[in-house]
Amino acid sequence: MNTPRVSDRQLALLEHRLAAGGLGRRDFLRIAAGLATMSAAGFNARSVSAAPKLGPGEKLAREQHLRWGGGGNWQQDPASHDFNKDLYCTGVPALFAGLMRFNADFQAVPDIAEKISTNADGSVWTFVVRKDSRWSDNGPCTARDFEWSWKRQLDPATAAPYASFLYDIKNGEAFNKKQITDAREVGVRTKDDWTLEVTLEGPRGYFPVLAAYLAAFPAHRAAVEKYGDKWTEAANIVSNGAFALEAWEHNKFMVLRKNKHYWRAKDTTLEKVTIPIIPIAAGAIPYDNNELDMTLLQVADLRRFQSNPKTEKEAFRFPYPGTWYLLPQVTKPPFDNIKVRRAVAHAVDRENVVKVSQGFAIPAHSMIPPGFPGAVDDPKIRAIQKFDPKLAMAQLKGTPFDGGRNWPRIVLSMRDEALGAKSLAEAVQAVLLEHLNMKTELEVLEQRVFRERLWKQDLQFVWIRWFMDYPDPHNEYFDTFYGKKTTGKRQAWVNDAFDKELEGGRDTRDQKKRLAHYAKAEELMQTDVGYVPVAWVSRWAAAKNHVRGVEKNKQGEFVIDGNIYRDMLSNIYITEKA
Repeated sequence: MNTPRVSDRQLALLEHRLAAGGLGRRDFLRIAAGLATMSAAGFNARSVSAAPKLGPGEKLAREQHLRWGGGGNWQQDPASHDFNKDLYCTGVPALFAGLMRFNADFQAVPDIAEKISTNADGSVWTFVVRKDSRWSDNGPCTARDFEWSWKRQLDPATAAPYASFLYDIKNGEAFNKKQITDAREVGVRTKDDWTLEVTLEGPRGYFPVLAAYLAAFPAHRAAVEKYGDKWTEAANIVSNGAFALEAWEHNKFMVLRKNKHYWRAKDTTLEKVTIPIIPIAAGAIPYDNNELDMTLLQVADLRRFQSNPKTEKEAFRFPYPGTWYLLPQVTKPPFDNIKVRRAVAHAVDRENVVKVSQGFAIPAHSMIPPGFPGAVDDPKIRAIQKFDPKLAMAQLKGTPFDGGRNWPRIVLSMRDEALGAKSLAEAVQAVLLEHLNMKTELEVLEQRVFRERLWKQDLQFVWIRWFMDYPDPHNEYFDTFYGKKTTGKRQAWVNDAFDKELEGGRDTRDQKKRLAHYAKAEELMQTDVGYVPVAWVSRWAAAKNHVRGVEKNKQGEFVIDGNIYRDMLSNIYITEKA
């Protein structure tokens, strides 16, 4: 199947849908990148076997049991495992399988679907479901399960907070908003037990990407109807993923068992996974005490691991597509003066700023991190906002702030969050004071207050981050900076030429032309200082030497389960301990 053209407009819609599905806050760029690099085989590319690749002298451990968690992973008990109703239930994604899934390069590939086809413009998609697809109770998982589940999510009676994720489906929004009441008018129908036809509101070449996301997981109808909101308790749940929920002692731990009925079960080596609920304050202590085989790492733990020869090889960085940047609000003095904005851009010593992150951030010179679709590494663009303290001060000549004098009160606002946000903001304050004599007050706002004021463009100077929802530059640029947005705008800055480039990227199928549009948009935004990129996010994890099989992407980086990729447990295996 040739992948239909995905226009810039469609990419903008994809970003919007993923953001509506919660992905807008985390990993959108990853998916967009995978979409951007999709081969001619399109969405029907086959997955690679996860069979163990043992090294010389290695043997599989008799007990294939992984203990995984900590460091912020499952620091609180999940609300449920019902992703079909609530994307942010914080449950275990490995319990379920969608029609599609994301591989380690964030490309959508078939999972429960074995074949995908579309009409010429990508407005109707047909998924042929595998006939060996089963639920964990060995009942068949059919196209009818997906039809029922997606309509359940859109049903206003379900009150699914992220139902807008499926608004691309014809009449999905109208049904969810009670403008129509007959679910049969929603554009999802089964032609037979194994064939699902999805009619959309228009051409949506990216729809299989949505079908790979968590929000498109199915729910088991009989379990839902029998147990209601308790259907995902361990005694009640029926799932269709690589693992089944064997036990869930609330606020203590969860135990997963290999689902022998999952169609790829032969490729899954792990038999058991234990996930303890561990407060983030515990850090890596459970890992140190050999209570865990794999964990996420926080700053203090990473420093300790890297300084110890016994543990430094156990720590590894994994891609986490996020960018920290400054927003100088162009409607608020002194940032209504482009010379001041350019002075700020040249005064930011990124190399020094990221030192406070202790490995959890690296210097950024554009919006999209390296290794993701649309990443820009152009010396011409790098030079636009390069660190140059003399040039920074020179920008102030002819302004009321010549020589770094007469600054008004400047408040740098940020949301209250972890991730080293405050330390990085304080480092930015320090370099602005050093190189521009610009004194700023740091204002840390509660998340809800910050978001409300941000969207009103009520903040003077903003320290903020963006986590990719899906790997495509449409998510990074259009969803974040498009000037014609009517809701959710972070900045007052608008540039017609910039918007035109985004529209060009959205509306063309030619991938080379798309990326050229986004690169030009980055150049325009940096030249006009609509934003100042400062740091790309880094994340770290640690695994014991007997843990094997964590997949790598094309850049050679290990990939950990998240909102997009969630195939890690299917690939991991345990070797005998030395």
